[in-house]
Amino acid sequence: MATRAVAPRVAAERQFYFWMAAAILATIFAGFAPSFYLRGIVPAYHPYLPMTWLVALHGLIFSCWALLFMTQVGLASAGRTDLHRRLGLAGFGMVVAMAVVGTFAALYGVARHSGPPDLSPLSWLAVPLLDVPVFVSLITLGLVNRRKPQVHKRFMLVSMVGLLPPSLGRLPWPEAMPFPLIIIGGQLLFLIPLALWDLNSRGRLHWVTMTGAGVLVGSWLFRLAIWQTPWWLAFAGWISAPFA
Repeated sequence: MATRAVAPRVAAERQFYFWMAAAILATIFAGFAPSFYLRGIVPAYHPYLPMTWLVALHGLIFSCWALLFMTQVGLASAGRTDLHRRLGLAGFGMVVAMAVVGTFAALYGVARHSGPPDLSPLSWLAVPLLDVPVFVSLITLGLVNRRKPQVHKRFMLVSMVGLLPPSLGRLPWPEAMPFPLIIIGGQLLFLIPLALWDLNSRGRLHWVTMTGAGVLVGSWLFRLAIWQTPWWLAFAGWISAPFA
């Protein structure tokens, strides 16, 4: 009796994470199709800067991570936890590569004048540069808790939601919509289903869901608070100077 009672819940959980991963992958593709995946093939939503080898490498590594995440969720959904664990070992090396390449790409973005045209590149540096420690922290917590499935799954999902702002910002939103609302609201659209899943499956929010939401939203509020302060502009100018 117990086995028959648990099985439907396990199947539902696997379906939930599978479709969340699919939605994340679709959002990444939609956001970056005009500027990266289908560059020159489909019309661009916004004018884009020229492609460089570092930008291409950055996009390739992060795309491979998104595909690895989708594959891992698919394996878990199919019950192939043996392959899921073996393939997960590749994630440790990829996290290091993403952190290094992501940091260099962020710093090089100042010289390229990346970011919104009405914002100083030094101010904008707060966005991609702080993305790195946020992502690394969340994904590390997910990897070290891989023997605690409920903690592991949620940290991995939240870390992927944390990678969505660049994709969300590239979608064709109305010009009048404030950029912070697009980013914070877009991330919440992915966190709300996780919160609802918690309430439906557990009767309460999981602490990882609350922690992850606090980290993602809090980190963006922190960036908005500092990115035009004199001390941040001085720091951003100093750390990006070698890439000018």
